[in-house]
Amino acid sequence: MNIRRSTRIPPLVPVASMGDIAFLLIIFFMVTSNFIKEAHVEIDQATAPEIEVMKESQLSVTVDKDGNLWLQGQPCPVQILEEGVSALLAEREDKVVMLKIDKDVPNQTYGPVFLALSKAGAEIALVGTQ
Repeated sequence: MNIRRSTRIPPLVPVASMGDIAFLLIIFFMVTSNFIKEAHVEIDQATAPEIEVMKESQLSVTVDKDGNLWLQGQPCPVQILEEGVSALLAEREDKVVMLKIDKDVPNQTYGPVFLALSKAGAEIALVGTQ
């Protein structure tokens, strides 16, 4: 019995461009992930030209116009802010916390926030300078 073998060449999948595509996808998700954290928190930031701009931080605390406090885009009461920031800073080398405050928030509201961040050992970077 004569068995006929296939002489057909198997199709080749071009794998050279897959590395490029994977690299571009990684870059895309790294860039867009920082903008998604607090996309739902709306604040109208005050401007202060005399404040020195500090380096960027991946850890952020936001106080919106209603006085609500947000830690990394999640609602957080001021009573547990110190614990939350301390836990997040423990695993980081830099201790910079980006603080965003709506311009209409009274200082009685954000005063305890400064106190909690200081007790947690954070270096505060105010955002809203132009």
